[in-house]
Amino acid sequence: MTKTKTLAPVDDLFDQSYKLSYFCESLSKYVENQLKSAKTDHNVSKTLKTWYKKDIFHIEMLEPFCPECFSKSVIKNGLKERKLIFYDKGTVESEIQAYKCKKCGKKFNTDVSEIVEDNSNFTYDFKSRCIELVGLFFGSVRNVAHRVKKDTKVDISYQTIENWILEYKKDNKDSNNPYSGYYIFDVEWVKIKSIWNYRFTLFDSKQNIIVADEIYSKENSKNIKEFLDVNTINQNRIAITSDLDSKYKPIIEALGFKHQWCYFHTLKYLKKIVSDYIKENELTDDEIDKIYKEKLELFSLFDSESFKIARGKFNKILNRIKDYSKVIQSIVYDYLMPYFKTFFAFLEDGNIERTSSKLENFFQKTFPKSVKRLMKIKTGVTSRISIRIDIRNQKKVFDGQPPSF
Repeated sequence: MTKTKTLAPVDDLFDQSYKLSYFCESLSKYVENQLKSAKTDHNVSKTLKTWYKKDIFHIEMLEPFCPECFSKSVIKNGLKERKLIFYDKGTVESEIQAYKCKKCGKKFNTDVSEIVEDNSNFTYDFKSRCIELVGLFFGSVRNVAHRVKKDTKVDISYQTIENWILEYKKDNKDSNNPYSGYYIFDVEWVKIKSIWNYRFTLFDSKQNIIVADEIYSKENSKNIKEFLDVNTINQNRIAITSDLDSKYKPIIEALGFKHQWCYFHTLKYLKKIVSDYIKENELTDDEIDKIYKEKLELFSLFDSESFKIARGKFNKILNRIKDYSKVIQSIVYDYLMPYFKTFFAFLEDGNIERTSSKLENFFQKTFPKSVKRLMKIKTGVTSRISIRIDIRNQKKVFDGQPPSF
């Protein structure tokens, strides 16, 4: 009878990943059960093998190789102890597998840079969770540190959290990304070390994304022009919606944009003119009622179905302008006549945003008034804004919605 040799599944028996259990069914079952009880964790890294055994977190390479000569002929060579801090598990005693290359003799440890930075016990998991809390608590490091200690029993300093915030970098958008050409521009005041600074933001109103978001020490025409020009270079320049700040209009139009004044800001401003006039003059009830009716007639222009219809209604008002009260005449002559296209550009082009409310809503959600006076340095402001934007985008992706900023 001819005897047949049973070959091992590999030729290289020096490879430490091949065990005796592969050749014995009963032993294989034993090893399988042992591995299950060791609570192997494959979520920590795709290149590392990790598991817990007797409360010790063990880390070794999934496919060991020498970083010097890239040989896979390596053997295990002891363990290196290290404390690692995870958010859900707290402080964990860890063992990091060391190796020795049989080919070149180099000794090396398992590379754990995917889990934790060099010279740090705080894992990326712990750090990212703290950054998330910064976004949720609008940047208050004291509140974050208190929450972290409550969740993890880990006492972390305020300065450590602040350092992580300052290190945070938002991925820069591809400068070649084609924007729609329809924008909203606004400026938010931010106090840094008791000095007012200005957050310039440009928002693509069709794509619902931030084009640019920067902090300036002065809100002057030079900075505004530079900001808008640089951040729309090689992009479509169709229209910008803004509030009624007098500095914006000449800059926006000089850069080749149509300019739309915010509908809400316009109505608010015109209402104030009428209200101030009534307060400053002794008028009868009939005169006041007449002014209010005329004001509503002007405001109805903004509800017109088209630019042509609005212009037709306005011409009818002009034909009998002498019949209107002085305050309404003033509004017509000083504002509506010279800037009619700026007030009603949205009726000429339906893609032009009629209000700046999208951007104002973005300001409130990313950097609300409650924290505007707490910042000490510019980087702290920009990092917190970036964190807040990314947290909101992650939530939208998780909920199955597209990012809105």
